[in-house]
Amino acid sequence: MAVIKLEERVLDSIARRLVPVLGERGIVTADVAEVDSVERWRRAARRAGRQLGHPVRTAVSTDGTMVWAVLERPVQPGEQAEAANRVATMIFGPRPFVRAYRPDE
Repeated sequence: MAVIKLEERVLDSIARRLVPVLGERGIVTADVAEVDSVERWRRAARRAGRQLGHPVRTAVSTDGTMVWAVLERPVQPGEQAEAANRVATMIFGPRPFVRAYRPDE
């Protein structure tokens, strides 16, 4: 008779669902009320990070209602500036087209 490691299968199943989101966004959150076990979800998130090749930081919100995981991947050159531009665009809207010119033209 084969021994089924149920906990391992559950962790693998959760991690499989988290990998695409973590890979694309770098962060994933879940409502604690919708999670079977917060510690199991956090273990699965760390497993998903290992599958992506990066460590993952997990935590529970201060009010205890949300659990989240963030990839701790190295920052590429220009990535922070790009993120800042995205946030500025979300807040202020797209930048108007600006063309530098010389007064003698």
